[in-house]
Amino acid sequence: MTSAQHNRLTKLVQRFLGGLRVLFFALAIVWPLTVLVVGLNIPADPAERHTDVSAYLGFRVYSVAEHDAVPEAGQAGDLVLSGNGELLLNNTDGRLSWYVSGVINEILLLILLYGIVTTRKLFTTLADGQAFTGENCERVRKIGFIVVAWHITAPLLQYVGSRMVLHDIVFNTPGIQLYPGFELNIGGLIAGLAMIVLSGVLLEATGMHEEQKLTI
Repeated sequence: MTSAQHNRLTKLVQRFLGGLRVLFFALAIVWPLTVLVVGLNIPADPAERHTDVSAYLGFRVYSVAEHDAVPEAGQAGDLVLSGNGELLLNNTDGRLSWYVSGVINEILLLILLYGIVTTRKLFTTLADGQAFTGENCERVRKIGFIVVAWHITAPLLQYVGSRMVLHDIVFNTPGIQLYPGFELNIGGLIAGLAMIVLSGVLLEATGMHEEQKLTI
């Protein structure tokens, strides 16, 4: 890739991040207002509700007859299927679960927005031909901390939120168990820590670059 092509790609990424920054900033303002307005107007009739709640949950499916009660783990029925992931609970009647889900999404959105803003600043200086600067090293370091914070905060919020959601809703489908899910992304944590280490290497390279400029 030539220098001109690299510069065009850098500017393209910069513009893309600029668009994401505007979009996520608007969402960060509109989303909490939407959650509040919808939460205050949840209708009593389930058919009229549109309060679908997303929660990270684990699930187990047992082979039980339709009339049987929901079995406790290891006590009844054969385990047919199990897993965990983001589940959508349709038209929940509890306001707490709706607000909890909304607050979690807002917190994660703000972390992501900060990461986008920091990354865009990095690409802005790169597009201007200023690669080796102390500010860029600090931005790479910040991005690394943001990645680490995301991969620690997200599963913790999801776990606490899913416990509160399950406490708030009524779920008694025969043969199906739901429980709070938790999954730590080790790869994401390693990537964030690697960026923090890389920022130190870039800082040393920046110092060498400045010494060469002074020598010339």
